[in-house]
Amino acid sequence: MDDIEAELNIAETHADFTQDESEHRQRLKRPVQLHCQVKDRGFFTGIYFLKCNRKCLELLREAMLHHRWQEAVGYFSSYIQTLEAKTYNSYQSVVAEILWRLGTEILHHLPNTSNEDFNALYEQLKNVGVLNFSKISLEHCYHLLLNGQMDEAKRQLSIAESWRYGRVSRSQSLSKTLITAYCGLLDYLIWNEKKSSVSENEELSSNHEMHSYFRQASVTLKDIISLPGIWDPFVLSYVNMLEFYKQEESALQALENYAYNKEFPSNPNAHVYLYQFLKRHDAPREKLISTLRILHSLVPSHELMLELCNLLLGTLERSDTEEALAVCMDLLEFSSWKTDIRAWDCLLTILKKIRKKKWQEIIQKEWKVRRSLWVPLHFRDFLSLKDWMDNHKLMMIIKKDCLRIINENMREYCRVAAIAEKEVLLQIRMKRKKKQHKIQTAITELTN
Repeated sequence: MDDIEAELNIAETHADFTQDESEHRQRLKRPVQLHCQVKDRGFFTGIYFLKCNRKCLELLREAMLHHRWQEAVGYFSSYIQTLEAKTYNSYQSVVAEILWRLGTEILHHLPNTSNEDFNALYEQLKNVGVLNFSKISLEHCYHLLLNGQMDEAKRQLSIAESWRYGRVSRSQSLSKTLITAYCGLLDYLIWNEKKSSVSENEELSSNHEMHSYFRQASVTLKDIISLPGIWDPFVLSYVNMLEFYKQEESALQALENYAYNKEFPSNPNAHVYLYQFLKRHDAPREKLISTLRILHSLVPSHELMLELCNLLLGTLERSDTEEALAVCMDLLEFSSWKTDIRAWDCLLTILKKIRKKKWQEIIQKEWKVRRSLWVPLHFRDFLSLKDWMDNHKLMMIIKKDCLRIINENMREYCRVAAIAEKEVLLQIRMKRKKKQHKIQTAITELTN
């Protein structure tokens, strides 16, 4: 709320103090009494208008902070009327955004709010500030989609796409591009809905309708994803349609352009989508590895790095095994992977293969570089107790075996691991004895 008030104050102050006070004298209808003084003749001056407006915003903020939503509705109604009565072009966009943010927040928390209330607010806001027409239209579309009103969302986007208002519409080119993109996405959603509802018997009769939506969506989405930007949901929708119609070459070309085009911003998801597509279509191992190598350079902590390690281990090249070791150790240096069983199990598999191939110098070379980090990160004394309490398998089997292959002697960690192993074995023996005792007792009762 503070940032809203600050934006409005700056805009109002700039507008009021650059003009003569006499220009601000105009009749206003006050929907609520806000303790604002007036001239004897019943006219508001500019400075009193500001006081009235700010007082209303303070009361509105107070009501929202204390969740008095019904009271906030009254203040919001007053606030929007005062701003409509005196709105300067210099800060019309700021006013419209303030009203938009406040109004939607109140309606989301107000009980018994209907979709008609939201629609009425959005339509009112579009008319208050045409400088935000495209943004508000997009927000309106999101709200309709969340409420399952796909046809109405499509209608609103079509209106917004064809909307023109001189230079104002030209200044909203980015928002207009997003509107076009979402028009294509809605065509895809309708196509997908038709696809899932068509049965085998109805397929021939409904094919023409599906193709019609496919053509509309594919043309729009193809144009959109060719523009530099982040277009993840639109790319996935386009590729899904092309795969359905067995146009794998076109889908691959679109994904490669999205991932490798230098005009596009760096996007790890683009390489994830390309890898998943190649994997679905049984691409060669070398192609999969090269795709994941680029992803590793961007996000070395990505979960697909485990698959990269497995792919590298599947080759016979020593350099690939060395790379797999480096990738896996990179992964374990991130806090989110620090105690992950899958990552440690992958590391142990790599170390065992290296030992089997008698490439021990690879391990020593990598360990020499990383030892100063790994010892405090993974093998400190207090971590041994934590691993003992949290994960016996990680400590007793994987970490202990990794240290043995690396030929590193962490006495305290190994000592606690040995104690933990004895404890676990003792618990297993006790459980076996209890189970055997129950069996003996049951047999004795049956014989008697």
